[in-house]
Amino acid sequence: MGLLDQPEYDRWRAQAEVTVSTARLAASGGSHGWACFLCEQAAQLAVKGLLRAVGAEAWGHDLPQLVARAAAELDPDWSAVADAADELSRHCIPARYPDAHPSGTPEDHYNATSSGLAFGYATEVLAKVDQSWASLVAADELS
Repeated sequence: MGLLDQPEYDRWRAQAEVTVSTARLAASGGSHGWACFLCEQAAQLAVKGLLRAVGAEAWGHDLPQLVARAAAELDPDWSAVADAADELSRHCIPARYPDAHPSGTPEDHYNATSSGLAFGYATEVLAKVDQSWASLVAADELS
């Protein structure tokens, strides 16, 4: 692990917040599939930002793998959000592509309950990112 890169963390974490805000707008407009996808994207952005900010590899778009990488690089306690990452990852393709479903559009397969759950999972992952970063910064200040 390299030195902590606060500006790198801040820019990725800020983009995660913008993405969650956009997800809220999508859900409020009835686009629950897009809201679910954006929640998954927000979690990816936050985890990637954390990994990049500590000099760890942050390549790819597989949220469960990114969370596993964070657990390996930073803190095994990431297993606490592994289920949330798994659930969010289910929205990466089906929320966007009609051929991911036997009929209808993706929006036909998502509702307010779907997006509500996705917001909850994204909140879990983002909170873990914030907690991990705060712990790293505190440890760095002590050394």
